[in-house]
Amino acid sequence: MTAVNPLARSTTSERGSAQAPRGTTRFVVEALRAPHQIGAIAQSGPRLAAQAAGLLAPHGGPQTVVELGPGAGAISDTLSAHLPPGSRLLGVEINAAMVEHLTETRPWLDVIHGNAADLPALLRTAQLPPADLIVSALPWSVIAATTQQRILHAITEAMHPNGTFTTVVTLPARLLPSAQRFRRRLHDTFGSVSQTRTVWRNIPPARLYICRGPSARPWTAPRHRHPAAAAPLLVDQTAGSR
Repeated sequence: MTAVNPLARSTTSERGSAQAPRGTTRFVVEALRAPHQIGAIAQSGPRLAAQAAGLLAPHGGPQTVVELGPGAGAISDTLSAHLPPGSRLLGVEINAAMVEHLTETRPWLDVIHGNAADLPALLRTAQLPPADLIVSALPWSVIAATTQQRILHAITEAMHPNGTFTTVVTLPARLLPSAQRFRRRLHDTFGSVSQTRTVWRNIPPARLYICRGPSARPWTAPRHRHPAAAAPLLVDQTAGSR
């Protein structure tokens, strides 16, 4: 894995636009073939991606950014275009076809075929420090409560103490009782939880939860099992990191 090339980042938007039709087709095929992994009908739009990129630390130094479920790379392109020189962008994707697509079309993106619940171990394998920003679009409303807790524990372990975790929530899902319980769990896990304005032009409309001040966790690899043995997790590719 290599650091992002500043020159390559300057043309990320152009390359992303050129790959968009191919990525959309690949995305739809996988959504139909593996709905338990994709969990969406469309990629996220540019406005939602811009909200996520706007959470990058403003100081301008190199940053470690993780995207959980980059899918076809819609948000990856925007994040990469705004990363300071020397930064690293790591994508953790459970769907093998999407991993292949990202590897082929976005050589500047470090992609791991893995499980979000194993994030601390994956960062250590990639020789990366705790993340300054973690962007997620996991479909929390359909993930079991115990699995939610395991993923959030991994996220708090993987974050820098001053880092930010942001997750996408679609407007339809936000009204579900399970999504409301997840929001309460976020307040139990982080010292600060806020949200952005709804992006109505996204399909479906969506917004970001922005979480800071994670619970203090030691920087140790998870003990439950090796990433290769972990069970797949659902990824909401509509919501924001796709």
